[in-house]
Amino acid sequence: MRFALLLAFLFLTRLSFAQTNAPDVPAPAKMPHLPATAVELQKTVDQLTQSNRDLLDLLKKQQSVLEDMQFDRRLQSRQIESLEERLEDSLFQNTQLQNKIATLEAEAAVRPSASPATALAAQATPPAPEAAPGSTNVPPAQPAPVQDVATPPPSTYLPPPDSEGAPGTKSWHRLFTLKGEDTRQTDLFQIQGRTWRVVWHNQDKPGKEYVNTSALFINAFPKDDTIPQKVCSKLGSGGDSTELDGPGNYYLKIEASGGSWELAVEDFR
Repeated sequence: MRFALLLAFLFLTRLSFAQTNAPDVPAPAKMPHLPATAVELQKTVDQLTQSNRDLLDLLKKQQSVLEDMQFDRRLQSRQIESLEERLEDSLFQNTQLQNKIATLEAEAAVRPSASPATALAAQATPPAPEAAPGSTNVPPAQPAPVQDVATPPPSTYLPPPDSEGAPGTKSWHRLFTLKGEDTRQTDLFQIQGRTWRVVWHNQDKPGKEYVNTSALFINAFPKDDTIPQKVCSKLGSGGDSTELDGPGNYYLKIEASGGSWELAVEDFR
């Protein structure tokens, strides 16, 4: 019994000594303190929401500006169409007036050309003296009246195309020319330069009665766009050139009546 108690005492003593000399065990590391708290997170969410709202307001303002621009372009297009309708009405009335004048002139030409005053003057004029028999004196012959010879119109009223510049320099390149007497629409053509132009000319029919009776309207349309770019609105004979912005694909719509027209499309590149 004593021996068992001695063994137990020795075991307890050894265990106590082992615990006393045991190495220090490091304490568990503390979790680092998180910088973002609930208040800071909510503040960040509020700032992001406000930024999105500001961006949405800016997009709405830009959309409103674009709609105003489109409305202005539609209004200009309607004004141009109204002006063209007025010009066409004026042209139609002018044509009717010219037709009446031509009819009156034709009726006047059918009537006797000699008026009563002219007939009395012819009777009062003594006849030309006849040459005596055997005389060699012959009255001088009256010269034949000189008839006016109409000058033929030129083959074209357009200026010749510009000569191409030196390599590396830009110049006007003529793409094509057109002429006609009625309404026409061109095929699509490609413009490579930042600027291009239409050189055009309108011509009345020959004769004084047709002066300023012709009309020419030209509009340029970008591809897949219904809003025109005005090129010319011309009554009567005359021509000019109109510059437009490029590049892109375009086509021309020509409306004409009462005369002839011709045009050339040139690209500055």
